[in-house]
Amino acid sequence: MKIRGIIILAILLVLCVELARLNVAQPKPTVVVFAKGMLEIDKQLKWMIGNITFVNWKVYTDTITYDDLKGAKMLIIVLVDVDAEFTNEEISAIVKWFNEGGKTVWLCGDSDYKGGDYKRVPKMNKLAEALGTVLRNEHCEAVDRESNCGKPYRVAAIIDPDDPLKFLSNGISKPVLFHGPGVIVAYKDGKWYALEKEVPKNVYRIAWTSDKGAIAEFVSPLPQVHNVGYEGKLVVMATEIFPDKKNIVIYSAEAPFDHYRGMYIPSYHEVALDGIKFVTNIIKWGVSETFWTNYELSTLKEKINTLTNQINQLTGTINELNSKVNDLNARIAGLSATIGGAYAVGIIGIIVGIIGIVLAFRKPKPSSK
Repeated sequence: MKIRGIIILAILLVLCVELARLNVAQPKPTVVVFAKGMLEIDKQLKWMIGNITFVNWKVYTDTITYDDLKGAKMLIIVLVDVDAEFTNEEISAIVKWFNEGGKTVWLCGDSDYKGGDYKRVPKMNKLAEALGTVLRNEHCEAVDRESNCGKPYRVAAIIDPDDPLKFLSNGISKPVLFHGPGVIVAYKDGKWYALEKEVPKNVYRIAWTSDKGAIAEFVSPLPQVHNVGYEGKLVVMATEIFPDKKNIVIYSAEAPFDHYRGMYIPSYHEVALDGIKFVTNIIKWGVSETFWTNYELSTLKEKINTLTNQINQLTGTINELNSKVNDLNARIAGLSATIGGAYAVGIIGIIVGIIGIVLAFRKPKPSSK
């Protein structure tokens, strides 16, 4: 009884320690915004910082170092000044931080609009390449003649993420403003990918134009993937995930703030939008500690389903083969019976023949007188 009491006491002590650990407030994850060239924090970024309070915010507008990023979970990069350049030191600092693992980078691209937006495209793609993602900002502009905020270039993007990112559309029933966006494509092993048709491994699409989307062109060079005048759905936001290091790169063809008008807005030109909820969902995902567990479970489930399908196919093949074997055995048995009967008849014929021969050559007995 004494030993039993000690064991119960020990269990209760462990439970108390665990409950105390759970009740300790976890520190908020940190989101760093690198709004290069921003002279003062714009209204939309202020709204984001004021409303999204489940993270700590740090904003850098001139330059950024590894020490600025240390301890951060997510980095949002917006090139506010289109004439600014990301220095080699800044890129090295970002890559060093990212390679530690467990990080999310949101790259904000743009279209090739002649007003200066086009200058963002190669600079953001340079960062994308340095981070090791296959995602690229195509050198063109996406317009939408159906889903827009009064003009085709004010794209009202449809949020329809691929599995396993459907949760990004939770609470979203309206489109999100992508004002004069570019198009997100991919480049891997010397091959360009139009993401509305084909996606490389670990790439998932998030935001689209409608079926009335189209490609416009303002400044050379020509688009790498789509022909000017192409019509159909286009991808304006996608992500690549890196399971080995638990890293995420998000690439959007517009920004949540700044540019001409960012995504973080509830309406535009009297069109109701879900930009506030969408940006919040993206940041919540970017700092999540549970996403990778869910992702690994989802991946494992897919593998199990694949194996189950393969087993079912093999079972069907085996059953088909068994049926053929049984049919073949029946034929062999029938053939054996036929051959056996013919063999018996043949033997009997031979015996009769021998008897006939013997009788034919048998000398008759002399008659007795």
